[in-house]
Amino acid sequence: MKNVFICPKCKNLLDNFICPECKHEVPVINSVYRFCDDPPVKLEGENKYIGYDYIGEDFEPEIKYWDANNKKCHGVYNTCGNLVAETFGKNITVLDLGAGLGSASLPIAGKGIFTVAGDISNIMLSTAVKRAGGRYKNLVFVRMNAYDIPLADNSVDIVVENALFHLMDNPERVIREIVRVLKPKGCLVRYGSSALELNKEEEEANSYCNSVINDISEVFYKTLDSMGCKLTYFDNHFFDIILNYFNTPCRKVAAGFAEEFTDKLKFRLHRIKNGAHSDLVSVPKETIDTAWQKAHNYAVEKYGGDYFEIKGFSRYGACIYVYEVKGK
Repeated sequence: MKNVFICPKCKNLLDNFICPECKHEVPVINSVYRFCDDPPVKLEGENKYIGYDYIGEDFEPEIKYWDANNKKCHGVYNTCGNLVAETFGKNITVLDLGAGLGSASLPIAGKGIFTVAGDISNIMLSTAVKRAGGRYKNLVFVRMNAYDIPLADNSVDIVVENALFHLMDNPERVIREIVRVLKPKGCLVRYGSSALELNKEEEEANSYCNSVINDISEVFYKTLDSMGCKLTYFDNHFFDIILNYFNTPCRKVAAGFAEEFTDKLKFRLHRIKNGAHSDLVSVPKETIDTAWQKAHNYAVEKYGGDYFEIKGFSRYGACIYVYEVKGK
């Protein structure tokens, strides 16, 4: 275990998760080290944020689909993990900030890289622990608040961030924390994909699928609006802030990689049905259920009872964007 963690009480370096100064011992519950007791969602006051404790395994349809041993599905994460190892080597320390279900953490740890999977959500981290299945001794799951990362200065080679910044109303503070924990010449890494060509039949099917998704989603959100629901989002311009602290990114593409995804409608509507969208965090579950039932009834009448099986086509490649920290 690398000695990179700091005490949440006195900020001194920990020794095997025990502070030699104030004697605080970080509790570990279900293989998750609990560095903070902050609420999973904070929508009042300064430094607001959205966590996914209210979603957990409902974040995606069929959690087995995301099993770490399943190399067929969601190969983008595995391929981007390969790119990380090829670019930086394996003798590094990685923080996956906003790790969620561990979709990025597990493939990186699978390369033998020491990886810290950090998230505010106990439920998401617990699900990631189940997915890991005890296979990775070099993977540490940590409940942390991204506004106050419990790692020492200059302790991390790269920070992976894929879907966190839009959940924070003060991303600059988070980015400053990332800069603090990065070593000199350290990098922020964000995953990406690029659309690949579809044939005419696939394009037509995809266009139809998109129109159905938009149609059903519109009924759902209009129903919420008619019920007086307020959606939650942060207009935080985080892309601009990143470039204040990091150089223009270098894009590294996985040569020869292509993946096809046809369950777009099932994926998108599952998340709406279960309230697994950040903008729905303040909407009561019973209200979401009511709006979904109306959207579902509409969909059955218009598209048939098996509308969930409508296929779309996405074919894409994989890449990573590497941002080197400025002035360090």
